[in-house]
Amino acid sequence: MMSGSLSALGTASRTARTAKLDRVLPATPDEVWRAWTEPDRLPHWFGPVLKGIPGPDVEYVLEGRGEHGDTIVCRVLVWEPATRLRVTWRYTGEAESELRLDLSPTDDGGTRLLLEHVGFGPEADPVDYAAGWHMYTDNLEAHLAGTPGLADSDARWMELMPVYAASAD
Repeated sequence: MMSGSLSALGTASRTARTAKLDRVLPATPDEVWRAWTEPDRLPHWFGPVLKGIPGPDVEYVLEGRGEHGDTIVCRVLVWEPATRLRVTWRYTGEAESELRLDLSPTDDGGTRLLLEHVGFGPEADPVDYAAGWHMYTDNLEAHLAGTPGLADSDARWMELMPVYAASAD
């Protein structure tokens, strides 16, 4: 049985080369924005910033998943605080793709996060990314709520992979 909620299940399309999530988070858009863009907050739910500081027209480098020193080079394309973020995303060994985030307030003081990762090259599997973003947003949700994140993120990712694979086109 899945240890997390399936109500927030996103989609993966191998045909369209996209991964999408639509999640309501327990924090204001400003708090969610800061969690995505402040180097001291990113390690609590995603991973450390190795180089640069996220900002308008900036390139920065994140630590990637895995044990091989993988990195993610991001270049900010759109920087609209607490509303919209667009970055190029180049994971070690993969072609550049684009990560799109849209934030909007909910009536109960939370934030609706629309995450769309698009333009994957043939070497990247959108199912991997959809499961990964689901797992990371689980951690983000816990961070924003002030509770511990997943004790074993890899186990959660492995749990989500077949779910996303079964529903992918």
